[in-house]
Amino acid sequence: MFSFLTGYVMGERSAARAATYARGAAASSAALGKTQVGDLDDRIDRMLLVMDAMWDLLKEQGFTDEQLAAKIREFDEADGVSDGRRRKAPVPCRACGSMIPADRESCVICGEPSPVAPGPLDQV
Repeated sequence: MFSFLTGYVMGERSAARAATYARGAAASSAALGKTQVGDLDDRIDRMLLVMDAMWDLLKEQGFTDEQLAAKIREFDEADGVSDGRRRKAPVPCRACGSMIPADRESCVICGEPSPVAPGPLDQV
């Protein structure tokens, strides 16, 4: 009987310990998520600042809001879908011909660098 009780108590302690670890992992995950959201907010703020400055420069050169709207539509429809998103098309690898996704710097098959250099806004 004593071994049964000892086993039961040890099992309860293990369950309590596992629950404590789970709560700690959940708290760490939530903190990480908040950090990632904060980083994303910072990137969006920087991008908006860059866009505002660029648009002011262009307006000083005589460009209009209508021209901007037309260019936005052109970029939006460049991937074949008018969805309000900026998507770059994959490009063929110079070495092996496989398609390199726009978000990769090199070919996933052979490692050849992408023929498209990242633009200045890709770092925002």
